[in-house]
Amino acid sequence: MKKLFVFILMLLFIAGPAVSVFAQKSTSSSDASSVPGDVAAYRLQVGEKAARGTGNLLFGWTEIPKRVVDITKETNNPIWGAVAGTFQGTLKAIARTASGASDIVTAPVSPQKDPLIQPDINVE
Repeated sequence: MKKLFVFILMLLFIAGPAVSVFAQKSTSSSDASSVPGDVAAYRLQVGEKAARGTGNLLFGWTEIPKRVVDITKETNNPIWGAVAGTFQGTLKAIARTASGASDIVTAPVSPQKDPLIQPDINVE
């Protein structure tokens, strides 16, 4: 019994500080007319997720020409770039578009900061 008590006590000393690392601070303001911090942060996360989803849904198709150009540059073969790039780009475009649709549908349900498909925005 003593060993079990010591084991549980050790777990509390180890896990206790680790739990506080993942705690989130509340950003509530002192202004009574403003929205409380948790609600404002939730609304911001919902908006960011919906915007990311809309961008991925509308511009997912841009993965096709991007992959064609990337593979053509890597192999110095425009024919292989057109064939393989179209195939890979289509697969990635489908994944990005599906991710965008998922982000739009689930934005009010479970906001998250991390997108399903990386990078978040196609900038190249």
